[in-house]
This record gives sequence, structure tokens and C-alpha cells, in this order.
Amino acid sequence: MSLIAPAALLWLIPLAGIIIALYLLKMRRRDVRVPATFLWPAMTYEIRANALFQKLKFSWLMVLQLLALAAIVFALARPQMLQRGLGGAVTVVVIDTSASMSATDVKPSRFGEAIRQAEGLISRAQSTDRIAVIEAGSVPRVVAALSGEPSRLRLALGELRPTDAEGDVGEALRLAASLAANQPSARIVLLSDGVFPEVSNFSPGKAEVVFPRIGTSSENVAISAFAMADTPRGRELFYGVRNFGREAAGVRLQLFADGKLFDSKSVELKPQQTVGETVRAPAGAKLFEAKLEGGDALAADDYAVALSDPGASVRVLLVTTGNLFLERALTLEPRVVLDKSATVPTSGEWDVAVLDGITAERIPARTVLRFGALGRGLNLRKPTFADASSGQPLLRGVELSDVYVDVAESGVAPAGAQVVAEFQGGTPAIMTRPASGRREVIVGFRPLDSDFPLQVGFPIFLANALEWLVPPSSRGTKMVVSAGRTISLPAPSDAPVTLKGPARSLTLNPTNGSVLLRDLRTVGKYEIGKRTLHVILRSDLESAIAPQDRVVLGGTPIASTNAITRFADLWRWVALLGLFILAGEWWLFARRS
Repeated sequence: MSLIAPAALLWLIPLAGIIIALYLLKMRRRDVRVPATFLWPAMTYEIRANALFQKLKFSWLMVLQLLALAAIVFALARPQMLQRGLGGAVTVVVIDTSASMSATDVKPSRFGEAIRQAEGLISRAQSTDRIAVIEAGSVPRVVAALSGEPSRLRLALGELRPTDAEGDVGEALRLAASLAANQPSARIVLLSDGVFPEVSNFSPGKAEVVFPRIGTSSENVAISAFAMADTPRGRELFYGVRNFGREAAGVRLQLFADGKLFDSKSVELKPQQTVGETVRAPAGAKLFEAKLEGGDALAADDYAVALSDPGASVRVLLVTTGNLFLERALTLEPRVVLDKSATVPTSGEWDVAVLDGITAERIPARTVLRFGALGRGLNLRKPTFADASSGQPLLRGVELSDVYVDVAESGVAPAGAQVVAEFQGGTPAIMTRPASGRREVIVGFRPLDSDFPLQVGFPIFLANALEWLVPPSSRGTKMVVSAGRTISLPAPSDAPVTLKGPARSLTLNPTNGSVLLRDLRTVGKYEIGKRTLHVILRSDLESAIAPQDRVVLGGTPIASTNAITRFADLWRWVALLGLFILAGEWWLFARRS
């Protein structure tokens, strides 16, 4: 228990002294004539010394008056008691739904424990409290805005699901800080195991951040690598298994080819050890799977997939000095395995090289997507697009009439190039060149010299370009995708399509000839049309499930706490006790009178 205004207790000394002094004062008598003294009852309290003060005698009235005074003065000191529950008029609950929260070292899981604690906070909230709930998943979102309705908040918690993807706790906390900004007595409660990188660019403002750590164990074994390669010895599979725990572990690795088991191995690992091996792959198989059996805490990283179809993934080299729009648009493509560089490497081999304003003679890639830096000489200031034929494969679903270009290169199309789009005046703007040995897509301006990256057609154009550079005939219908990644797939029509996942099916509506998949958050097999997507978790961050005793948010370390507590005001109850004592004192006085 603590006091907000302990100085108020000092009033007890003079006020109690006044009450006691009143009982010490001699009563003033008045003369009354009576016919006989025996008619006057003998009252001992009337036989007193004729002095200003008298001897203090015990009196229940005095005791009750002093107790009532003590209760009222104690209430003025604002006593508080620590108890479990929310600690502010505004509370933003951030629930981590990343893959590590599916660990089962806490029953039923860390995510289940986070939901239980959130429900406890809601049930213990006062009627004046307002609560918001934010999901810290791969794409953070506000599940429930600030509300004081427990039923609405519980309904929002029921909609949350754990994922097998990496979470963005930093963005979720920044979202929580914006909700708590300028709110009095605000608190941000982070329900997580602390398995996420240090969060930068975060300031809670006046809000208090509370981190009740969830989780107890660090023991986990994961498939850290799984790939197929054609070697001089034939087709081979490489696997890597890592023990992220602090104790030795033994697991069984099973290898499947097109759904049939062809190898099984027992793997013994020391703490923090990685074991890898290369095995011969069955000839003719298209799909290879690896599964771990051992009953560790996290199941999502016990599964991996490798495809023998070389077109199932497209290795892309992005050469740029900095273009976040271009980088994010490329990652929307499910087949893309992206590498970045500020200069053109002298060695290596990629399927596509994307040059952002970079001039290079030798490019280590089979195909090229070139933006600007064509070496034409003169520049065009603020050109506008002429009408472009939407029948071109590169412009399917792309509208260029609203694109603003600040500066572009002028000149004629290079030899063998086909003009896809022109500026007003006939200057080539976008060209394709199916040159022998290497296809090229040429764009006469850099993305950052225009508002093209802000248009909805920009990622569609990149998808079309990759489709043209790596023809469909060289790609399979199976793909491997990281859990939580948002991807875009071409749609044959604008009719709704069904995404069948391991847990549920969704109906999606295509837009501009493509469908956007945001719900690939659980490891397993997905089907959409004729395509099969194998979603896997490959993240050392999420596989290292050891719960953290503290997290660093905006450069400030926040230590974990065992329970979420608040100070409850007791002055109302103490004041009520004082009034009850005064009522008892009045009853006793009336009875004696």
C-alpha cells in the first residue's frame, strides 16, 4: 500500500488534539433550585473540581470520534493498493502473433497464453477504462480500436490467429504509440516472448510500456537449409539441421520425393550445433520434402520443401543506389529470390538483372530489365505518354496516361528493339529486345524520376516484365513461398478465384489481371487455380525461441515483468468507513442521552 498525499496525515495531530482537549475542559454549571437533593440523581460526572481542566476519563464517544477522524484524514492521504489489472485510462494491448509464439513450452501455446492474459486484462478493467488491441504479425493491424465494451474486445481477440511468419513488432508498437498519443495515463502492454530484433525509431511518448514475458524454454530443433542441385555426380539434396537450444537433442529427419519416403536419418545435435549432409536425390522427382520428428516446442520450422523445376524460382539481381519502391515491388513476385548490389558484380549468374539508372557493359544475367542510363545523350523534360496499346504483354493491366515523368532520355530505339510505349512526339519510352542469347526490357526513365512507383500499375508492370523475360514455358506450376510474404499472381480473368489452404479456403477477387495473396501465414500446401504453393518457415530469428528477459525499444531497455499490476484507490472506502464510525458515535450519544 502507498499514499499519494502522505502529508495529509499531519492534520491528524492538531485535530485529534482538539477533540481530546474538549474532553479535558470542565463543564460549565448553572444553578438550579430543586425542592430536595434526594430528587436529584447522583451523577459522578457532575462532582468535579472547580478548575478549567479536569482529569481525562475513558469515553467510547471520544474513541469513536478519534477513529472517525483518523479514517477521514487517512482518506485525504489517498491510499492506494497494488493489484493485478490495467493501469491507465487508456491501454493498448499489442499481441505478438509471430511464429515463435506458437511454441508449446507454455500450454496450450505462447499465443494461447497471450490471449488468456489479454482476456484477464479486459475482465479486470474498470468501467472508465478504454482498451485497444493490435496484432503484431507480418502486417500489423488494429484488431480493435479504443473501446470500453468488453464484449467487443473479446470478439476481436477471438478473431486473432497465430501465424508461422516473422512478425513486425516495431511497426505494431509505433502504431500503438500513435493510438496512445496525448492520452492521459496511457499504457502499452506488449504480450510477447521478446523474440524480435531491437526496435528503432520508437518513442512511447508519455505512455508507459509494460512487457510481461511469455515463454519458459529455449529448446528447439529446426531445418535450417534444404536445397536441390544438379551436380557432376547427379541430382543431390543438401539439408541442414540446427539445434537452437541449450541442451543436446536427438531428432529423426525424413526425406520425401513426390510424397514418397525415400530416406530416414537419426540426427544427434549438441547445444547450438548445426549438422548438414548431402544425399543422392531420386531421379525424375519434382517435389522434395523434409520433415523432422522429435516433438520439439515449435513445429513450423520442422518442414521444408525443395523443387527440381528450375523455373519455380527466379533469381533477380537489383543493381541500385537506393530504390525502396522497386525493391518492394519485386518482392511481390512469389518466384523472385532477390539479391541487391550498388554496383554490377563481376561474377555470379542471375536469371534477371534489374538496373536502376546503372550503365554496364558486362552483366552476369540471362535477361535484363533496364531503367534509364541508356547513354542516349539529350534528356526530355516532363514528357507525356502517347496512347499505348494495351494488347502488349508488358502493359496488360497497366495505365500510363496518368504517369508523370520529370525527365527521360531521348533518342531512337536500339537495333532489334520493339517499341511498346512512346512519349508524345514519337520518342520511345518502353521497349523490348528479344536479342539472341539475352532478352531485354528497356525503360527510358528511372522510376524515381517519375510518380510511376506510386501508381497501382507499377508492380503489375514489373510482374509482366518478369513474365516476358522468363517465359512461362520454362516455369512450373509449383512454387515455394516464405510464410507471411505478400505475393501477386496473374489471373486469367476477373472472375473470383479460390485459395485452398491447410486450415481454410478463401475467395479472392482479381484486380487488373492479378490476384494479391496476403493470407499465406501458415506453413503448408496452398492451391489456387492450377498453381500449388508450398509455404515454409526459414527464419533463424523465429527458430531461436528462447524468451527474452528484456527488450530494447527505441534505445531504451524494457525489463520483463511477471504480472501486469495497477494501483487501486482506496480513499473512497476509507472515507465510507469514517462516515460509518461517525454514525455509530451518533447512535451511542443518542442512546446515552
